[in-house]
Amino acid sequence: MKFFSRFRLLKPATFLLLCIGIIGAGSLSLHAQDIPVTGKVTAANGTPLIGVNVQVAGTSRGAATDVNGAFKLTAPKDATLKFTFIGYLPKEVKVKSATVLVVLQEDIQKLNDVVVVGYGTQKKATLTGAITTVNMVDKEGQPLTNVSNALHGVPGVFANLSNSQPGVDRSTIRIRGLNTFGSSDPRANDPLVLVDGIEYSMDELNPNDIETVTVLKDAAAAIYGSRGSNGVILVTTKKGRGTSRVNYSYYYGQQKATYLPDVITDPIAYMKLKNQALINEGKAIEYAEADIDEYQKGMATDPFTYPANDWYKIALKNGVIQKHDLSISGSSDKYQYRLSLGYLDRNGILFGPGNHEKKYSVGLNASMDVTKRLRAGITMDGYYRTYTTPFYTDTWNYLARTLPILTDTLRDGRYGNSWLRTAGRNNWENPRMLAYNGLQTKQIQRFLTTVFAEYKLPFDINYNIKFGVDKYDGLLSGFTPRMQTFNPKTGAPINWNSPATAPRSAKTDFNDMNIHFYNTLDWKHQFKEKHNLSAMLGASYDNFDSDSWAASMYGYLDGRLDALSVGTTWNATSGNLTRDVLESYFGRVNYDYDGKYLLEATFRYDGSSRLGKHSRWAFFPSVSAGWRIDKEAFFHSDFINVLKLRASAGKLGNQAIALYTTEPMVNLGEDYSFGGVLNSGAAKIADADSTLRWEITNAYNVGVDVNLWNNRIGLTVDAYKKRTNGILREVGMPSQVGNLAGAKQNVGTVDNTGFEVTAQYRDHIGEVDLNVYGSVAYNKNEVVDLHGEIIYGTGTITQAGSPIESFYILQAEGIFQNQAEIAASAKQSANTKPGYIKFRDVNNDGIINGDDRVIVNSSSSVPKYTYGFGFNVGYKGITLSAAFQGIGGVKVLPTANLAYPFNNGANATWEWTRDAWTPEKPNARLPIVTTSTGSIDNFQRSTFWLRDNSYLRMKNIQLGYALPQLWLSKAKIQKVSVFINAENLLTFSRYKDFDPESILDQTTLYTYPMLKTFNGGINVTF
Repeated sequence: MKFFSRFRLLKPATFLLLCIGIIGAGSLSLHAQDIPVTGKVTAANGTPLIGVNVQVAGTSRGAATDVNGAFKLTAPKDATLKFTFIGYLPKEVKVKSATVLVVLQEDIQKLNDVVVVGYGTQKKATLTGAITTVNMVDKEGQPLTNVSNALHGVPGVFANLSNSQPGVDRSTIRIRGLNTFGSSDPRANDPLVLVDGIEYSMDELNPNDIETVTVLKDAAAAIYGSRGSNGVILVTTKKGRGTSRVNYSYYYGQQKATYLPDVITDPIAYMKLKNQALINEGKAIEYAEADIDEYQKGMATDPFTYPANDWYKIALKNGVIQKHDLSISGSSDKYQYRLSLGYLDRNGILFGPGNHEKKYSVGLNASMDVTKRLRAGITMDGYYRTYTTPFYTDTWNYLARTLPILTDTLRDGRYGNSWLRTAGRNNWENPRMLAYNGLQTKQIQRFLTTVFAEYKLPFDINYNIKFGVDKYDGLLSGFTPRMQTFNPKTGAPINWNSPATAPRSAKTDFNDMNIHFYNTLDWKHQFKEKHNLSAMLGASYDNFDSDSWAASMYGYLDGRLDALSVGTTWNATSGNLTRDVLESYFGRVNYDYDGKYLLEATFRYDGSSRLGKHSRWAFFPSVSAGWRIDKEAFFHSDFINVLKLRASAGKLGNQAIALYTTEPMVNLGEDYSFGGVLNSGAAKIADADSTLRWEITNAYNVGVDVNLWNNRIGLTVDAYKKRTNGILREVGMPSQVGNLAGAKQNVGTVDNTGFEVTAQYRDHIGEVDLNVYGSVAYNKNEVVDLHGEIIYGTGTITQAGSPIESFYILQAEGIFQNQAEIAASAKQSANTKPGYIKFRDVNNDGIINGDDRVIVNSSSSVPKYTYGFGFNVGYKGITLSAAFQGIGGVKVLPTANLAYPFNNGANATWEWTRDAWTPEKPNARLPIVTTSTGSIDNFQRSTFWLRDNSYLRMKNIQLGYALPQLWLSKAKIQKVSVFINAENLLTFSRYKDFDPESILDQTTLYTYPMLKTFNGGINVTF
């Protein structure tokens, strides 16, 4: 305890000045006949508030509350004391006695009073844009491995986590729909993310180092011009506040899969159903009756030769997650500092070593007043992390292909296959062998270091300068030994990988250096008390350099030495070097009259190296306005406390195309024949358009903010429309023109139209704090124009009048019951039988083919509706909170292994034993059982297999307890809280085959599933 108490003595100079100030104040108080005043400040639930500012009205005299919420000062009798504290409503109390007890009420707007916006901050009361802020204090205790996973349920934001694998479990973020398509850059629809003003991945940060995450959704993002069309996310890291303190937090949890496919695990049921499927196709059976009888008898005595394996039970275990965080922070009028260390350790749910992540993080945020005019500081966010995967990364594909007749290991420990001949399984994938042999390890270190300064110029002008360096180094190392499986009956080996190419080693090295520089001039002034004017002018420069190389070798004796130099046979080497530059000029002007009439205008002028030399610069303006009706003299209401109307319009851009797209690319390895002899050569393989310009999005938003019933109820409603023109995409060319791939061009228009509603109720009922909140958002995505072109995908279509990548499939009309129905219907195939799916003849030509596909007016990747709701209840240190998140208006069409039965030698699910059509079950839910590989009739992409993927999920529920301050004060501990919580505990969905969140925009069921997490922890502040 002595160690921690020393941090409270870091400021002797400040302490001396404080003593001098108290002495001076004392002498003045005697002259003014002041009296000593002591008091205590608490929250409504009785918790002492630390660091509350207490000021004697009309003077500069004041104090701050200590760890017990107590304060002491001198003041004239009948003076007024002002109490202010972030997140609480201010309060004024008249001094009527020497002791003052004050209870502060939480502000409904809480920490959102000041909101981070582009290159600055604004009071929420004067905001004119559509902005949502997530306070990370509300996420404390939750097992967040990445910050993007904290954005579930934010209005207008769709956060989808489709892969929970340790090391790569990051959510895909979409803000107000999809704007573009067809770009070779997978980030074409990603929002711009800035950490303390510098572009950086929010998932590279320790969530415990983040204070707020602010989402700019409308024309407020236009200040970021060319990269603002998909929205902007501003991440603000924590700073030191108040007296020096040490904070330590820890949690430990266990994880397991939320959903798993209901696979057939009985070998006899599997073999009989597989035979029946082949009989229904008119084919010979695969498993002889004698073999089935032998197997059934052998299961009782020899589980190695006659296994009954549930491979999901064999391969999966409870995962473990634990996290430690330590921080030291403090501040004064002259400086602030915060230093943090973090450690994350995760072991996933899959057996084997290729399922582990460790992450060490460090954070620093410090600044100080160098002079009266100059303030300087530094921030650093860095980490070292490592995670592993099996060398053959299709682990979940292999699990989806396993059969109950596949032997795990033989008696002597060798990896098994099966003695039964099974079509499509010439080389058996043994999941245990692939999980424990061969490993890939990714080692990453990344540091974002920023230095900044603020200088106060004459005439109320502030000059801000910031320089940031983002250094990324990653090394991916992989090694696989030679692998074999063995027939459990005969012992005969089968090579899984070729002896000619295994053992094999591979390494890929990634080196990125990103430099960011910007500076701004800020000016604020108030005219005649009610006219407030501010302006900002700035410039920025961003340079992104990337360098990578890869090499692999064959010819290793074994797996003990896997360095490249130990291999004897060269396989391949490659390398890549790129540069991307963006230069920008920007500005903003804000005006408000008495906080009543609000106006903001911004501009940005961007130039990008990604675009054509003569079209790389573009201008992006925006304007927004607001009206506080509640401040008008004519407005009188005892019920409505705040009524603000908002509107905005702006022009935003997108440059997310591959580098050097405007230049013709020449490929090596394009050989030529001269005189009958083949010679090495090079050729242009794709056309290029040197006039390529920005995608342009015009965004419009109207909104209203209302606070009711003494600010207990808050309501925000927004309606918006975005139109994106000049879509950056490849436009096809006739193959006769040199067989070239088409150039990227600006062709296409897309609309996104929608609304968002957010509501909140906060109140104190006796000693109970209550907060209930919810939001719902709707987005309609529509392709407006493609210049007549239609883009076909795998079961999808993109064309004017429909959402991007709408489903384009056959329309099912039930199941054929007899041969007469088949004869009276359009011809499907020569194999069509009773029990097969019947398809609609859309064009009435008597034949079912691709011309009969219909468009399902639903996106395959982004839902129409997103919503979330939750509550927080507090009573005498006990808190209970829960958060729910859901989506609607989205469908999925999974195919292949387990989604369809017996796909290329894979298994089937139990539903095919219960719900498949037979003459005795004409009203069955599923068609007659067949193999999906052999009977293509039933397993064509059609509405029969289309599933509603809407779901409601309890993302988190948490119970916490803060120990009473009376217990802690004697040990000089400021705060101790303990908690338990569960993540993804409950899910409500019609889709039951797999997790509805992870299957979104997937066409298979073999992906790392979502995880249920149960964890508990402690948070201590000294």
